Amino acid sequence: MKGMLFVGLLAFASAAWAGDATDQVVRFQANARVVLDAEGVPQQVQANEKLPPAVRSAVEQRVMQWRFEPARIGGVAKPGVTHVSLDACAVPAPDGTMRMAMDYRSNGPGLAGGAMMVAPPRYPVEAARNGREGSFNVFMRIGADGRASVERIEKVSGTVKPFEKTLQEWVAAMRYVPEEVDAAPISTQMSMLVDFEMGGGSLKELAREKNERDAQSIGCRRAAEGAAQDPRHPVVLDSPFKPITTS
Repeated sequence: MKGMLFVGLLAFASAAWAGDATDQVVRFQANARVVLDAEGVPQQVQANEKLPPAVRSAVEQRVMQWRFEPARIGGVAKPGVTHVSLDACAVPAPDGTMRMAMDYRSNGPGLAGGAMMVAPPRYPVEAARNGREGSFNVFMRIGADGRASVERIEKVSGTVKPFEKTLQEWVAAMRYVPEEVDAAPISTQMSMLVDFEMGGGSLKELAREKNERDAQSIGCRRAAEGAAQDPRHPVVLDSPFKPITTS
C-alpha cells in the first residue's frame, strides 16, 4: 500500500512541475549521486533519472552549491563519491503554479536500481495472526559490495523475536551502491526505525491523511511561504563525507 501511494505522489510531483493545477500538497524524496573532489566540492551531480526533468535539474543545481568535509586516508584528503537524499515538498500557489522546497536529508550509500526509498518489510504471518506489534531500530552494515547485513536490532516497543527473522531477511535482500573514497568502494553503517502496526486504511484514506500531515511539515510550510525529517528514513552513521553547507 505504501509503495502504491509513493508512486502516486511521484506522478503528482511530475504534474505539479509541469504546471498542472491542483489543491494537493505533496512531499516526496529525491536523491542524487555526487562526485566530490579532495576539497569536498561537488564536481558532478547526477539526480535520479526517475525524477521529472524539472525536478532533476533543480536537485542538481541545488546540490552543486553544497560543500562537504572530504574523506581522509592517513590524514590526507581524498576525492570520492557519495549519494545524497533530499526532502522535497510541492505546494500549490494561488496563481495555479507550484512552489517547491528542498532540504538536505542525509548522505551515504545509494539504493541500487535507481530506487528512491526502501520498501517496507512484510508483516510476519504468525505475528499478525497473534496481533503482535512492535517498533525496532535496525542497525545494519552496507558492505563494499553493496550487500547489507544486520549488526543488531534494538527494541523500541514490543518483542524482537516474532519479527527478527523477517527483519534479517529483509535487510539481506537490500542492495546498495556503496560510497567511494579515492575510487575504492567502502562499507558504511546505517540504522532504520521499523514499525509493525496492525490495521490500515484505503489508499484514498492514506493519501488524505498524508496530505494533512505534509501540509503541516516544516518543508511544506516553507514552500507555501516562498522538510521535515522522517524518523523512518535510513540514518547513515559513519559516512566519511560530512556535510558542511547544504543551504
